[in-house]
Amino acid sequence: MTPDQKKSILFGTFGVAAHAALFAVMLYLLDGWPGPIPDPGERVQLALKLSLLPVAFLLATVLAVSLGRFMTGAFDPLADQPPRWRAVDQRVLGNTVEQTLIFLPLLIATAMVVGPDESALLTALPVTFTVARVVFWAGYRRSAVARAPGMAVGFAINLGMLGFVVVRFAGSG
Repeated sequence: MTPDQKKSILFGTFGVAAHAALFAVMLYLLDGWPGPIPDPGERVQLALKLSLLPVAFLLATVLAVSLGRFMTGAFDPLADQPPRWRAVDQRVLGNTVEQTLIFLPLLIATAMVVGPDESALLTALPVTFTVARVVFWAGYRRSAVARAPGMAVGFAINLGMLGFVVVRFAGSG
């Protein structure tokens, strides 16, 4: 394992630990907000509204890549050799599309299986996911290793939701 790979694992682990703390603080501060939502349809509606956060971030990355191409005169991205900052933004965009595509259906599935008193999860998940994407982008702009905390947190959120949904679906039948 290379020194950069070791750093990446260390930074990723730190990112997941920091996320866990942020997530716990968010749940504490939300203090049960928005309150019990017994109807799964209303929970899905809330999840769809809150999914605007990661979608807005995705749109911001599209805008950043588009503006970067426009400002540097890179009309044909296939014929252009982009500077590092543009290449990073393009990779962030691609990764954000991938992660958001996984996140959104899992958020809706989570909304279907959370209990009425667990509705605060539906607020905390998109907020922390979006923060993780920002950390990923800022870290990637610094170095490939520094992207690890944001990447690890986004992956942990998606994996955690998948496990949560599978366990809840399995337990409901």
